[in-house]
Amino acid sequence: MTMLAKLCAFLSILYLIKELLYPMYRPVSRKQKKNTRSFMKERKADIFKKKFYKWKRLFALKYMKSLMSSTVNTRYKKIIDRLDLTIKPEEIRADQILYTAAGILVTAILLSANRVLGFTSAIFIFLGWLYPVSELEKVIERKNKNISLDFPAFYSMVYYQYSKSVNIFLSDVVKDYIPNANIDMAEELGVMLDNMDYGEEYALKQLEKRVPVHYIIKFCHIMETRLKGYDNVLQMSHLKNEIDQIRIRALEDELERRERRNERIQLVLIIVLLVYIAIYYLFMILDSIKLFQ
Repeated sequence: MTMLAKLCAFLSILYLIKELLYPMYRPVSRKQKKNTRSFMKERKADIFKKKFYKWKRLFALKYMKSLMSSTVNTRYKKIIDRLDLTIKPEEIRADQILYTAAGILVTAILLSANRVLGFTSAIFIFLGWLYPVSELEKVIERKNKNISLDFPAFYSMVYYQYSKSVNIFLSDVVKDYIPNANIDMAEELGVMLDNMDYGEEYALKQLEKRVPVHYIIKFCHIMETRLKGYDNVLQMSHLKNEIDQIRIRALEDELERRERRNERIQLVLIIVLLVYIAIYYLFMILDSIKLFQ
């Protein structure tokens, strides 16, 4: 009985050592150490970014407002609303100031090293000023292009649904199409779906403001007219024909672009082949000259 009690006490001590002391000295694998280090680096970088963005936001809201006209403010606000960003127009101007300052610093450093390089690098000052706005405008242009390419298929679905029955909700059509849409179109339709909580007419007006493309504006006007109780299937049919022609032109342009690219590739291959043949015959002539020598 005493031996059994001693054995139980010994096992209890081993259990306590395993649960309390072993985890403190347990060796960590190399993979876990690597993951921990990368996590700590990412966390530090994230903390630094948050602090920098907080400082930049305070700096922008405090000093940049006086450096912006109402026209520029309105323009930047339209860009922000279009991309659904959580920044202020003053922050875009702050980015312009920071990039320009970086361009001036690079120019000053290169100018002290070499005058030609310094004057050449002065272009970075202008590029730094243009970069923040031009990048946002490129994103808007890309989004509008992708939406324009995908909109004909969406409108075809809307047209066929509304031509079958008048008791169709636009929100149901949008929900059905979102899984088949490209990323930008799906994002825009998702915003439209959220706006439909305030009414379909409000959602259409917001879509017209965000994506001011000709046939999307016409689509919004037609759907707003339909919401007022008018049966405008004929207008929808005309718009569908117009959109189909635009889709055909887009496909033809894409086909021509691919043909031009293929022609350029073929031309490069022909030039490479001619260079290879010329080098081959050059070496043949040189070998022949060596034989006769």
